Amino acid sequence: MGSQELTHNGNEQVRVPYGATPPETDGARFRQSFRRNRNRPPSVKEVAMLRRSRLVLLFAPLLGLLLVLALLAPAQASGTGLEGVPSFSNVFLIIGENTTYSQLSVGKAPYQETHLRPDAAWFTNYFATSHYSTSNYVAMTSGQYTRCEQEDIKPIDCHQDTANIFNQLTDAGTSWKEWNESMPSPCYLLNAGADKTLNSYRPKHSPAEYYTGVVGDYANPSSLCTDNVIPAGTTGPNDMRAFNRALRDHTAPAFNYVVPNMCEDGHDNCTAAGNPITQFDDFLAREVPLIQATYPDALVIVTYDEGQGGGANNGSKFGGGNVLLAMVGPQVVPGTYAELRNHYGLLRTLEDGFGIGTYANNAATAEPISGDVWS
Repeated sequence: MGSQELTHNGNEQVRVPYGATPPETDGARFRQSFRRNRNRPPSVKEVAMLRRSRLVLLFAPLLGLLLVLALLAPAQASGTGLEGVPSFSNVFLIIGENTTYSQLSVGKAPYQETHLRPDAAWFTNYFATSHYSTSNYVAMTSGQYTRCEQEDIKPIDCHQDTANIFNQLTDAGTSWKEWNESMPSPCYLLNAGADKTLNSYRPKHSPAEYYTGVVGDYANPSSLCTDNVIPAGTTGPNDMRAFNRALRDHTAPAFNYVVPNMCEDGHDNCTAAGNPITQFDDFLAREVPLIQATYPDALVIVTYDEGQGGGANNGSKFGGGNVLLAMVGPQVVPGTYAELRNHYGLLRTLEDGFGIGTYANNAATAEPISGDVWS
């Protein structure tokens, strides 16, 4: 072919001058490189890569197991609070007025006795802490006792900078609301309404307003108060429409402190029936089924601020009379429980259920509700 000849490089034909050395094929270059390097010790980089490869192969099954456990962990961890109390997702604490446990009957409280009781952890030896109303609302939310609250003085003239469940929840990033039936506007600090128009509101039953950590300036309340201490509806007769709308829209917070007006909480005699106990029972019969229908996993707690008479063994922290405590929800084992408990212990139970490890005032020495009551 004259001065050129054909040679092959892989699958290609390459023309080279006659007598010249043809280029090496790919296979030849590989074989020569292999022969040069097969006895060479591996580099530091190659050793590191080999070690990483071996570690991945070694731990791959373990990593897969850990991933499965991580996916399961939230459902398991959510069931545990503190001191044997389960973790609470949503709580609705509803307060009635001035009813001793022995006053409850099927005739006066048919909903509580025939509908609530069969599904409830029903406490028969539960006591209010004092007389009168305000001291008990304050006891179950801050664990304290002060003279001005014992005398039912309005929060604008009687307030303290003290630990309380509302500020504790705020600090923990847990949502809450205090729902006040017939309250004219958020964080309202004065009396309003009347029994004859079925819209009597009294701030002495609004415990969040007794804490400066919630209200701030009593001449110009803070947004923490106006955003969270709110009307449950309008000032129309027995109106709970805002609360009911939150249930329907599933926008209720984690902790709900529910305060009926002075008629529906059983404090005053506002109906022709002449039975304040039934007024509160009717309120429960209307509202509790709505809660359970929209928040089936919620813990619903029903109790009364105080009863008549003194306390167990005339104890200073049990002096507000024997009242009902009923708890309903999938967390509880229904039944009758005779353990001695009071409002301070209820507060500690709430703190435990919401994962709050510091206890407010007298809650620090109270017994939480624990043990067989929880499923």
